[in-house]
Amino acid sequence: MLRIASIISVACMFANVSAQAPAPNWGQCGGIGWTGPTVCSPGWHCTIYNSYHYLCLQLATSTTSTSDGCGATTITAPSGSATIA
Repeated sequence: MLRIASIISVACMFANVSAQAPAPNWGQCGGIGWTGPTVCSPGWHCTIYNSYHYLCLQLATSTTSTSDGCGATTITAPSGSATIA
C-alpha cells in the first residue's frame, strides 16, 4: 500500500511540471474528481464554488486561489493564506 501511495505522490509532482492551458473564463478549474485544467487566465481566479466545482471568476479583490491538481487548494487573501486538502 505504501508503494502505491508513493507512486501517486510522484505522479502528482510531475503532473504539475508540464505547462497547462488555462480553463475558460467562468469555466470549471477544479474540484473532487476534476481532471481538466486547474489554472485560470490572468486576472481570473480559481474559486471554490463547492467540493465538486471550482470556477474561474474575475474578482475585484486581491483574493487568489490555486490548486495543485492533487486535491490541495491554496487560497491567498489580504489577511493570509490557507491550504485545503
